[in-house]
Amino acid sequence: MHNDSSPVPLYYNPNAGSWEKMCESLRNDSRISLQPVSPEEMVQEITSAVTQGVKRIVVSGGDGTIALAATQLAGKSTELAVIPGGTLNHFARRTGIPIQAEEALQIALNGTARPVDVGYVNDSLFINTSSVGAYPTFVRSREYLENRMHYFPASIIAGLRRLVRFRSIRIRLAGKQLRTPLVFVGVGERELRLPALGQVKKDGQHGLHLLAVDCDSRLKIFKLVMQAFFWGIDPMETVTALQNQLVDEIEMNFHHRRTRVHVALDGELHWLDAPLKYRLAPGEILVVMPEKDAETS
Repeated sequence: MHNDSSPVPLYYNPNAGSWEKMCESLRNDSRISLQPVSPEEMVQEITSAVTQGVKRIVVSGGDGTIALAATQLAGKSTELAVIPGGTLNHFARRTGIPIQAEEALQIALNGTARPVDVGYVNDSLFINTSSVGAYPTFVRSREYLENRMHYFPASIIAGLRRLVRFRSIRIRLAGKQLRTPLVFVGVGERELRLPALGQVKKDGQHGLHLLAVDCDSRLKIFKLVMQAFFWGIDPMETVTALQNQLVDEIEMNFHHRRTRVHVALDGELHWLDAPLKYRLAPGEILVVMPEKDAETS
């Protein structure tokens, strides 16, 4: 709980999806001091705070920004308080942190920190999801289109482009050969039914949830998308070859011995060395959360 009369610095990413709305809500709050920082500056500020023994860091941004902060705080006693400031805010929803800035601030200043699981792929931390295949390609297309239009139409067009220009990847998982357009790895057990497909399962098990559909043609993917979008048919009911595993660690090897792979981590793209070695890190970060519906590790 914050009892000091001096304002608490709130580090935020001015390029995050909803930062203007967040600033408007909190600009006149005397308990905090808004500090816009670049990713490099945020790393420096958090590193300095940890060295000085600061008990709690308050950060606002999307999942990419929160993951950046979490990377600096992993395994440390410094607590991470989150004000959701992105477009989708998956991590905030996973941990029960309110999306409204004023409510999130109350928890950030007065809440209790609890250990939260994260995942690693090689040495890179992710707080929510990682994927290989179609999604990283989709993100590249969406970022290109966002220079010309808003986020949501850019997402729709990028998705349609990926469907038309379908490509699959060949990988080996747990000794099995698989051809798939996408491999998804989420921290915590995920829902497998619409409309919550891919979201964290309430009271689900701890672990890394790996999902991959063995599907080698554009037609099969197109049918799955159309059935789900127009007729509400759950794609998991029609998939016959699904890799669905809850694991603590797994290694992903690629066909043709690829040495570098494009990987999405919490919506941000990274080039990582193959093979990809995923592992769960239980309770790796301390996150300030509401008493009710808080995730425990």
